[in-house]
Amino acid sequence: KYLENAKVVGVSVMDPLGFGPVSVTFSSLLGGTPSTRLEFVKLMEKLRPFKNKIKIIVGGSGSWQLEWDEYWRNFVDCIVIGEAEEIAPDLFRRALRGEELPKIVHCKGPEIEKIPTIKNPSVNGLIEISRGCGRGCRFCSETLKERRDLPLPKILEEVKLNIRGGTNGVILHAEDVLLYGCKDPRFVPNEEKVIKLFKAVKKITDNIGISHCSLSAISSKPSLVEEISHILEIGEKMSMFGVQTGVETGSPRIIEKYMHGKCLPFNPNEWCDVVEEAFAIMHDNLWVPAATLLIGLPDETDEDLIKTIELVERLRDYRSLIVPLIFIPMEVCALREERMFTKENLRELHWELLIACMDHAIRWVDDLKESYLAGFKNIPIRLGYQAFAWWVKKAWRRKRGEILGQRHYNVALIKQFGTM
Repeated sequence: KYLENAKVVGVSVMDPLGFGPVSVTFSSLLGGTPSTRLEFVKLMEKLRPFKNKIKIIVGGSGSWQLEWDEYWRNFVDCIVIGEAEEIAPDLFRRALRGEELPKIVHCKGPEIEKIPTIKNPSVNGLIEISRGCGRGCRFCSETLKERRDLPLPKILEEVKLNIRGGTNGVILHAEDVLLYGCKDPRFVPNEEKVIKLFKAVKKITDNIGISHCSLSAISSKPSLVEEISHILEIGEKMSMFGVQTGVETGSPRIIEKYMHGKCLPFNPNEWCDVVEEAFAIMHDNLWVPAATLLIGLPDETDEDLIKTIELVERLRDYRSLIVPLIFIPMEVCALREERMFTKENLRELHWELLIACMDHAIRWVDDLKESYLAGFKNIPIRLGYQAFAWWVKKAWRRKRGEILGQRHYNVALIKQFGTM
């Protein structure tokens, strides 16, 4: 309704063309067009009738995808790639004055004190506590950026703003929440700083989640997980605590070559033990990881895949979801010149790994369903989730049989993971 009088439209995107690892993986395996692409196209079609009188500026973590596509590169007026706090005000002023805008703008991250405090409640109460990572994984964009922590007063101000605005709790966001305040070059968490953060936020709201944490940080400081669980009253006020993390591979060779910093303060040869120990610590504290695996990295061998399948088997008894994702040479990562891995490149062992991950998910689906529904009193909602879980298990039994019937697998290896 505002477009009639608008002069500039800013669009923030995460995965506009469906080139992100999650979108590529699931669209490749299941078919269809990623929903993120459909929604982006739908939005652009709404803007099309006003194209001659407005300027469209696109930014956000997924804006690099538009640089790949000639049609969308020409459709929008300006594509901003990177952290735009310092350059965005000038771009929008120039657009309002009707000036010509640069087609592509690459930005460097601003100094931490120049990142403004949000003005309104954020989506899902997401509160940024750090930017960047610093571990240097070659397949990732954020890990190549130096990690910078936002000041605690600024974080608390944004927490209060969200709660005053009616948000039911907050999610602390960073590439690794457990490294907040860390100055150690080997990435050992600063327990005092992290505990101070959680205690301060807990005084404002009881409902606290986190976006990401690393398995290395958990294994290096088990007491930190235990203390956070105590502060948040996990097991009392919440039945489980969901987190996102990255396993990526069970191959020390792959770790050494593409993500040496990921395992710090440990060594690549210790990676599988680090992963299992972290999963055990989370399991004991009712943390439930949704963990990613990365398949299709350049020069990945069958031996690398076998080691990853064996690691998935080691994680069998820990409550979790393990999701394999296809390697994407994102424009903003160190491996951007490599070829994209596709469904056609999947080998037999890739399919065995996919089966192992799905078997693992099915093994835990009922347990996770009950934990998730523990706070729901609404009977229709509970029945709906139960029916969905039943359907997923039934559909997987059928699909698993079809896959095994069509391909020549190492049946002895697959049988290790059992049947539903």
